[in-house]
Amino acid sequence: MAQSTSDLQAPAAPGTGARLMGLLGEFKTALDEWPGALYQLGETELGEVVGSMLQIGTRGENVAALATADALGRGTVANSTATGAPAWVARQAAGVEPGVVRRVGAVGVDCADPRNRVVADALATGSASVPVAAAALREVPRILPQLPCADRDDLLGRYLSLSDHGWRTLRELSTRILGEYAPERLVRDEERQQECESVYWAELASGLTRFVAELSGGHAGVVKHALRALSAPAPRACPADTPSAPDGPSDAGPLLETETDTPERDTRTPAKRRADALVRLVDTAAGVLDSTTQRPVGEFGGTAKILVTMDYSTLYEGLRDAGRLELGSPDSGSAPTYLPGIGRTTDGDYLDGGTLRRLACDADLIPTVLGTDSEPLDVGRAKRLFTGGLRTAIIHRDQHCSFPGCDRPPDWCDAHHVTPWWAGGETTLTNAALLCARHHTIVHRDLLTAQVTTTGVTWDLTPGLMPTRPGQNPAA
Repeated sequence: MAQSTSDLQAPAAPGTGARLMGLLGEFKTALDEWPGALYQLGETELGEVVGSMLQIGTRGENVAALATADALGRGTVANSTATGAPAWVARQAAGVEPGVVRRVGAVGVDCADPRNRVVADALATGSASVPVAAAALREVPRILPQLPCADRDDLLGRYLSLSDHGWRTLRELSTRILGEYAPERLVRDEERQQECESVYWAELASGLTRFVAELSGGHAGVVKHALRALSAPAPRACPADTPSAPDGPSDAGPLLETETDTPERDTRTPAKRRADALVRLVDTAAGVLDSTTQRPVGEFGGTAKILVTMDYSTLYEGLRDAGRLELGSPDSGSAPTYLPGIGRTTDGDYLDGGTLRRLACDADLIPTVLGTDSEPLDVGRAKRLFTGGLRTAIIHRDQHCSFPGCDRPPDWCDAHHVTPWWAGGETTLTNAALLCARHHTIVHRDLLTAQVTTTGVTWDLTPGLMPTRPGQNPAA
């Protein structure tokens, strides 16, 4: 029989359960009153409400998962007419998003297993969230066979300790571990995923057509990169009699200075921009295949550009083992079938070595050698790319918009001069930071500055520190 979570936690004082049930009813009633009272709050209080409510929601999922585990241990779920824990949870939580219901039910089942006590403890103390617990329970069995000396509980604890970074970080960690210790496993996984790929469409009553694609990690990375690169907000020219847009920053996109000085923002939704990008890609490819258009150049020109990164010691040891550093040292052995390591796209997708080698057959390669702190020591320059090497180094370092809390992809970002060039700032890696259109506007509006190193950007959100004239002290 499953173990009750009450056996895992320190018992509460007598009467606590009844008291908390009474408070739970009052809290649910109070939640209904909150929307009508928000206008009475100040700006600081509104922020506190947002943070507290989201924290309550996360903590509530934890308690719901532990309660589900307790219900399983008591036989409550088995004695009901529900087909399992997720169905039982769904009956208790009418109107809750199905994904949340399934997640709580699945983690509840795992927490009812005594072998997962470390997970139940993390949920009880609030040191991990339900999504992170679900990711840890899914990822640890993937990598445990590749780490025979690792303790399962210790490994689960290490994954759960990354709760603040989100479940995606846990998945990426597994990929990186497998890339180091079992690269052939990643290659096999990619091949199996490709065998299960599918694309289908259905015509909707509205007249639209819905396309659904299920792609392997490697193929999805290629498609996402192309769509993101072409779906960045793009300003459009305005007729001279169009009224000016209102002042103030907006998420819609960057301003365009037209001949009439009339700015217009890209008002398309992100989904619409991605749809337009997909149609552009298909139109261009179809024209090339049908020979109705020449092979495109410029925006669509060339082949895929792949950033290959390695640390200096790996490069040195590889050259030494290959006999390239010392004359007369022949290469006596053949290269292994699978080379350890993985690749990371500029969009943050990790790809296995086999996929990288396939893509590299038809790509402009941009080699990047990293130092001990992962700073680019040398960046190659792709053909027909004016400042490609420097921008590639910035993208590799920042990975997305560098402003705190923003994760907009690099194709949507500008390379910002932290110290303006007219104030003596140079066009160098240590004076550059990726910023999306929204935060680029905010940085100039508030005159913000940052500390930049070869390994990262740290923004100072104190207004007025950016120089506004040549020779001005930034701290003035």
